[in-house]
Amino acid sequence: MKDLADHKQMNCYPKMTALKSLKNILKQKMIRIIGLFLRRHAQRNEKDIYQKMVYRPVNEAEISSFKVNGEIPKHLHGLLLRIGSNPIYVKKPTLFEWYMGDGMVHGLKLQNGEAVWFKSKMIATDTVQKYKNQQCVQGYRRGAHDVINTNIFKHAGKLWAVIEAGAFPICMDYELNSERYQLFNSDADLPFTAHPRKDQKTGHLHAICYDALDRKNAYYQVIDEQGELIHVTQIPLQHGPMIHDCLITEQEVIVFDFPLTFSLTRLFTGKSVPYQWNEQHQARIGILAKYGQAEKIRWINVDPCFVFHAANAYRDNKNQIVLDVLVHQNDFEHSQHAAYEDQYGILERWTIDSSLNSIHRIVVDTGIQEFPKIDERYIGSPYRYLYTLGFPQDGLFNVLKIHDLVLQTCLNYDFGQQWAISEVTFVPEHSQSAEGQGHLMTYLHHIHGEASKVVILKVNGVETSVQAEIELGVRVPLGFHCNWINMKKKV
Repeated sequence: MKDLADHKQMNCYPKMTALKSLKNILKQKMIRIIGLFLRRHAQRNEKDIYQKMVYRPVNEAEISSFKVNGEIPKHLHGLLLRIGSNPIYVKKPTLFEWYMGDGMVHGLKLQNGEAVWFKSKMIATDTVQKYKNQQCVQGYRRGAHDVINTNIFKHAGKLWAVIEAGAFPICMDYELNSERYQLFNSDADLPFTAHPRKDQKTGHLHAICYDALDRKNAYYQVIDEQGELIHVTQIPLQHGPMIHDCLITEQEVIVFDFPLTFSLTRLFTGKSVPYQWNEQHQARIGILAKYGQAEKIRWINVDPCFVFHAANAYRDNKNQIVLDVLVHQNDFEHSQHAAYEDQYGILERWTIDSSLNSIHRIVVDTGIQEFPKIDERYIGSPYRYLYTLGFPQDGLFNVLKIHDLVLQTCLNYDFGQQWAISEVTFVPEHSQSAEGQGHLMTYLHHIHGEASKVVILKVNGVETSVQAEIELGVRVPLGFHCNWINMKKKV
């Protein structure tokens, strides 16, 4: 195998230019106008849970004084980041688009056992900046829309706010200021994803990306530690499937091609997310060697289903590929914007035989759950503990589920009827600590609109206790993903 440094020279990709960017800006404006017109004249007969207080937008905020119950671990030096939809302007409640609303980042900085600051800041897309009468940030524009609201993580020394379906990421500093649009530090004209996977040995991001305006292709991309695009290959597809997530093992990247596909019908009936269950589209899993070319992909058919979020994948001692995934059926058929308000995801383990010919599926937990997280040191490797959110009632998560996949047990930690929980993130006690020994952190949202708080749980396997609760003094609306950004210098 050739040295990975040669991959940049081995791969050609489309370059972004000022002219392309200008065309994209005009395209986004046209699509936005058409979308507003269609939604204004659409029949609104679906339930609209997004009018509940727990979802409603908030203003930007900065807090430096907190009430802390318990003790914040002194080794936690970094940012607890949450990202989600926070429409900057809503003219009519009936037009409130939560799922595709402008993005807001919420961040709590911890250092030396103290909460230093909390900030809620809008992501500086052109739409947001124009509404605020502020200068637009640098960089070229891409994609069908000007929304960045789904995930945020650290790479190549910066924070990156991302969304799928075509738009460039937005680069941010550690004070949550937006700096520029760009596909990391590359000059490529390519879409990105909300869910790249970081190889823990190389530091490379592996991503399966799609563009809502390109129904025939997806793109496997690799971004190195410096933020350079070092590998890309185009994967031919049909019907324009939504590919929200992917997985990696030590050797492969796993491609999800499921029957949730682009729909003109949904588009022209005013749905903000133009994707629909498509019985004509064969559900399948693609297995592609890392840094491999698309023509080498191995496809395996599966029964119709959809995976928003996957937990992990690895090769076991029989050389089989094991995947743990949250499996949905045709949830989109009855949902307003996405399947969020009609969750039916259950935890399954899929095992692909060593010859890559078939998949064996077993249900691990029939409870409705989503947003899986693991100890990220074990991405692509055999692991034991999995953390998901339980969805027991009223369309809100309020139970943390800790799965021991070796003993096949699960412990539920209930935050009570008054609190909704967002995605958790796991931080090990130290770099050499055993899996499952450390802290789980998340934001809690009061269902009646009282101030939100951050909870830090001490965990040891499935044993759980409250380490600290940090009352923020302001409300944080429910959103999407949560990540811990370690700012402690390596020794």
